[in-house]
Amino acid sequence: MKLTRVAAGIAACCAFTSAQAAGPFNFAHEWTFTHTANALSQAQGSEILSFDAMNRQLWIVGTDANVDDPVGRSGIDVLNLDGSFVTSLDLQGVGGVNSVTIANGRAAVAITAPVKTNPGLVQFYDTTSRNLLANVTVGANPDAVTFTPDGSRVLVANEGEPRDFTLGLAGDAEGSVSIIDAATFAVSTAGFSSFDAAALKAAGVRLFGPNQTPALNLEPEYIAVSADGTTAMATLQENNAVAIIDIATATVTGIKALGLKDHSLPGNGIDASDRDGAGNAALNGNIQQWNVKGMVLPDGIAGFTQNGEQFYVTANEGDAREDWPGFAEEVRVGNATIDPLLDAALTAAHGADYRTNNDKLSRLNVSLTGDTDNDGDLDQLLAFGGRSFSILDASGNLVFDSGDSLEQIIKADFPALWDDGRSDNKGPEPESAVIGTLGDKTLLFLGLERSNAVMVWDLSDRARPSFLEMLFTAGDVGPEGLSFFTDGGKGYLAVASEVSGTTTLYSVQPVPVPGAVWLLGSAIAALGLRRRRA
Repeated sequence: MKLTRVAAGIAACCAFTSAQAAGPFNFAHEWTFTHTANALSQAQGSEILSFDAMNRQLWIVGTDANVDDPVGRSGIDVLNLDGSFVTSLDLQGVGGVNSVTIANGRAAVAITAPVKTNPGLVQFYDTTSRNLLANVTVGANPDAVTFTPDGSRVLVANEGEPRDFTLGLAGDAEGSVSIIDAATFAVSTAGFSSFDAAALKAAGVRLFGPNQTPALNLEPEYIAVSADGTTAMATLQENNAVAIIDIATATVTGIKALGLKDHSLPGNGIDASDRDGAGNAALNGNIQQWNVKGMVLPDGIAGFTQNGEQFYVTANEGDAREDWPGFAEEVRVGNATIDPLLDAALTAAHGADYRTNNDKLSRLNVSLTGDTDNDGDLDQLLAFGGRSFSILDASGNLVFDSGDSLEQIIKADFPALWDDGRSDNKGPEPESAVIGTLGDKTLLFLGLERSNAVMVWDLSDRARPSFLEMLFTAGDVGPEGLSFFTDGGKGYLAVASEVSGTTTLYSVQPVPVPGAVWLLGSAIAALGLRRRRA
């Protein structure tokens, strides 16, 4: 959850802000709250949020809550379900506030230490009195927190990001998953030191850059817990893998590499350039098949069950390892040194100008880890992100991947939401995934960070998920955190938009229709969208 994005607002005439949508999925915009416009807000932004069912309130962590701004505000805003401001918790000076989760009247808040490679904190609050109940020390850089379904434990993804590779081991930290008893606040930690680096690499797990021990290199991002509360799955985003955790023993029982996506196959195409139009202008939706492999690199994850079986959904965003001092991973194809054998294959497939022509692969960002034999040239073109969502079984095996459907749907039905400035790097960026169950429907809400929208999918047939609707509101830019909940028999989706610093609430309800729905025809007025890339 790094704030490296800046974007302009969206024209107000183009938002669905009141009337319910037509078709197989009904929704209504309930309200939008702008945190930066409220003088009492300590959050001064909106990144991650959680619903307190006991008090019918939302707790929202803001994007200004970070250790890089020692004099700025840092805290959590609390809003009523009608969008009115309740109060704000001032956490200035504690550290970087990253995440919040709520169950049974208790809120758990993840906080990075002022020196982020030091151990972090999880603070527990009573959500009625908002009194601090406990400070629990966890691993470095706790990036996400989630309760087990019964609220008895909190799982913490301690990402363990480095801060400066030039400092050697002092500039890095171990990744881990902490498990906290919500009643006693006792903590145990599942780490990665028992795993063998060579075996993980042979299985396809990305261990790379400085400090390639599994403990230092594996970086948990998000966690989803099984419906029975016994196991969990954590995304290891930069490592292109997931970790499986036994909760009772606080043990990582397995690490599953997620493999590479072949963008040369039908149904797996991508728009590979942000300058593929006339005169290097943008050509939106230029989806083609390229001899490129995609690393899915999942960010958000959510769990669901069908017929007694456990499954997980991943949002395949695609972050590279950050350019910390001492290491950088990204390079454009046009600037890369290509192995002669790969160059011959790419020339045969796409022409000799594949890396000099912006209409082709020149602009695409790929990973230097494509140098598989360490001789200084790329043996594979490895692009960042699957531009998709995947369904995994409880062991991490792939059940379904949406291929290029996200980009195809945006191109066909929502062209005004296409951000060609990101075509060369991760596309629409599926960032977060939450599951909502309404009636007999299992719904996936998938946040698209660069399209400023949330896709809604019906997963009732997991082998053939169907697209239902696109939710977006004018001025909401960069959806990061999503929270689905029910209240009074109605379903709601709360959306935290990182760049605009807004929180929006939708009421949502599927409408039974015969047959599968794939592309929903929606007439959307032209909107002006100008975004400055990071």
